[in-house]
Amino acid sequence: MASEKIFRAFFIFCLFSLTKGNIVVDEECLNYTVYPVQYELNIYPYIYPHRAYYDCELTITIIANAPNVNVIELDAKDLEFESGSIKVYDGPRDIINVARPFEYNYLTSKLHIYLNEPLKVYQVNDRHFYFIKISFRKQVNKDSTGVFLAKYYDERSEQDKYLFTTRLSPNKAKYFFPCFENPRFEAVYKFKVYIVKQLPELQYTNTSLVIAEEQRRDGIKGDYIVVDYIPSPQVGLHQVGFHYSQFASSRVQARVVNDTLIIWAPKDELRDYQFIHNYGITIINLIHEYSKENRPLVQGPINLIAVPADINGYEIGSWNLLTNGEHRLAKIDQFTSIKQIEYMTFELAQQLCRIWLGNPGEVERTRWKEEWFKEGMATYLAYYFLTQYNHGIMTQERRRLAAYGLQMKHKAMAVDWHRSTPALDTFNTSLAIEIPPRYKELVTMKTGAILWMLENWVESDKFHYALVNYIKSRRGKYISLQDFTTTLDHDTIECLHQFFNGSTASRILGSWFRRRGYPVINVQVLRDRSPNAVQLKQRQFSFNRENREVTDFLIPISYVVENNQNCYNCYRPRFTIGAQTYTFGEVLNDGWIILNRQGSGYYRVNYDPFTWRLIAKTLKENMMSIDELNRAQIVNDVFALYVAGDLDIDLAMEILEYLDKERSPVVWESVLSGYDMLMIEGAACNMTRHLYWEWESFMVKKITPIYTQLVKSKDNQYLMRLFRSSVVELACSLNYEPCHYHVKDLYIEDTRHKHNLFPDCRMSYFFKVANDTSMKTFLRKLNQIELDDKNTADKKVRERNRFFAKSPIGEPRPMPIAMSTTTEKAIETVTEKLQTGGGSSSVKYSLFIIFIAIFINIFAR
Repeated sequence: MASEKIFRAFFIFCLFSLTKGNIVVDEECLNYTVYPVQYELNIYPYIYPHRAYYDCELTITIIANAPNVNVIELDAKDLEFESGSIKVYDGPRDIINVARPFEYNYLTSKLHIYLNEPLKVYQVNDRHFYFIKISFRKQVNKDSTGVFLAKYYDERSEQDKYLFTTRLSPNKAKYFFPCFENPRFEAVYKFKVYIVKQLPELQYTNTSLVIAEEQRRDGIKGDYIVVDYIPSPQVGLHQVGFHYSQFASSRVQARVVNDTLIIWAPKDELRDYQFIHNYGITIINLIHEYSKENRPLVQGPINLIAVPADINGYEIGSWNLLTNGEHRLAKIDQFTSIKQIEYMTFELAQQLCRIWLGNPGEVERTRWKEEWFKEGMATYLAYYFLTQYNHGIMTQERRRLAAYGLQMKHKAMAVDWHRSTPALDTFNTSLAIEIPPRYKELVTMKTGAILWMLENWVESDKFHYALVNYIKSRRGKYISLQDFTTTLDHDTIECLHQFFNGSTASRILGSWFRRRGYPVINVQVLRDRSPNAVQLKQRQFSFNRENREVTDFLIPISYVVENNQNCYNCYRPRFTIGAQTYTFGEVLNDGWIILNRQGSGYYRVNYDPFTWRLIAKTLKENMMSIDELNRAQIVNDVFALYVAGDLDIDLAMEILEYLDKERSPVVWESVLSGYDMLMIEGAACNMTRHLYWEWESFMVKKITPIYTQLVKSKDNQYLMRLFRSSVVELACSLNYEPCHYHVKDLYIEDTRHKHNLFPDCRMSYFFKVANDTSMKTFLRKLNQIELDDKNTADKKVRERNRFFAKSPIGEPRPMPIAMSTTTEKAIETVTEKLQTGGGSSSVKYSLFIIFIAIFINIFAR
């Protein structure tokens, strides 16, 4: 089997090295004069107690794309070149200019190699290769860029140990070795690592991992162990990886397909990564069950490495060498919070979905023309598989996204409203690693949320069937957004009517991907006719007064009504609306209508005041008659519409009045994200400190019953822990005193070393510490897991302080008039007399009494 893999890798290398079409045609827009074909790296790593470095002998195989090339330009930074070590060979001849071999520009980090003669252009009939040879040394420390040193404590030797590891995306390969640093250049990489057996004070290291499988290990004169790797597939520089440590490993194999997941960590800490290890192989099994094909994700194992450093997230392009911070992989009961578990499971599922959707290690490589679309698809599928995983309680029945779908949508909406936010298709030509960090959540969550909307539109089973068949059919080919939507139309369209009225997957997706932001639908119910007329009109949603023009998103409409005996479209909605006002008839029988069934549509809804009050009344009297996903969407919309100035505070609070009876984790998670909107700067609601304090007081009353119930509860099931964590976090941010006393008690116990902070409440604890001057410091050093929460809490405190610093103090709103029981009785009497036709003199006298009572009440206040 090993010899077969070696032959296959060698064949791929030869194929890409000798075929000009594969080298130049896909890269013809780059206009580069020199193109790399292969990098061969011979690495000699050395780790001493006070110094770490590696020596490297590098050979780059290149071709020329243009005539008269006399200078080769490489990217290199913080590398030490040996004198006379740079050569350029044309066959056996060194064609470097001896008088002026090279120059290094420290400002541009460019290495210029000068030649005696110009390079020959690579032709189909004259396949001319050149070989650049460079020897250099790289000093490595914990603050190095690209390749860095990480320290950890080894319990067996009771000593500090060190390791090398790389993080080369998006543009850090030049810190690792001299290269042509263009992320669109792909080349083959051939590694050979020389491990020194023993030298005084040298740390012996036995683990060497790169992006290709190990071929063999040899010894040279007893001094070195040489680890030779097979040539890698063609990859970009950001996909290259190298890891060098004294780690141990544990491996698990997939149930049906030959996929192996290996976890690497210090031997005595491997137990802390058992959860993520088992979880990872479970997700791989779920992917294979979903795809219904016996096809491994990659050729060879997937190595998952816990790096003892502040690393947040996987490198997008990695497929078989997955590095992440140890705090994002370890599950230690006394330290790891439930929200950290939730996030680490999502991250790994997302990375495994990226690998399944296409990676360089496939036998037949699948490439995505729009990498942002792949990112969104991987995010959507990650939440889908998390739903099937169901916190470790898997069932045979396929589960729908539900809560995770709302989570995607609300995360996207939080960043997708501003005028400067671009449309998704503006990233059409961007590699995933080139997408700016500020837009990562927009690309991943918005695309995932739109796919969720489409899934509910065409029906879940039909959507997933079409999706799986499409991905399988494109193995070894290109995937494009246009091709995907065309195929989806073919597999999901039901009738000619659906096609001709524009309700196709391709048109729906196109309208959302080509336009920035998202809409709000204004609903006006005309109740003076039978059946009632429901008018829908869309416009751009914005939290400020700008950017509110009429939009023409193609919006799939679904709805439910209060009295649904005669409802026509309640169960299988199949119509869309565009820019024009859309009116349809529906028999509401004096009840409400709620758009966006189960909250799956990527839009907000604002109703006329009468309909809002009907919804508020039902929420207060019989909230279970409204699905929890719709309740979650309603409360989030109410916060958003109030902040945007589209809903007055009295009506907003009237709708949210029922929250003290709400017990759904999904709804309260939506409340948490909605309440954060109150601190949006420049919002049209003209937020002042007094208004914010009024909201704070209102929310304290709403959260008190559920907070008391959850804090006293001994239930430690996954969902209950997640629910408790969110509610405690919200309660403490509301300055709810019992919450502050609770975390202060935790703080006191912690200072006496009697209690490790209950990890699910740790975020609230750090929030309290940052706001309380009496809690000055910590008496012990925080580990990386705790620091992760502390950094998040500190960021929230800074945002809150900035908000209050910029907000005007304002004035308290006038309190509502509170009538006495005598006044109310008098009003009832007057009303009764008017209805029965009582005498005018008695009515006048009663009105006079009411006026006096109201005046006394106002004066007393």
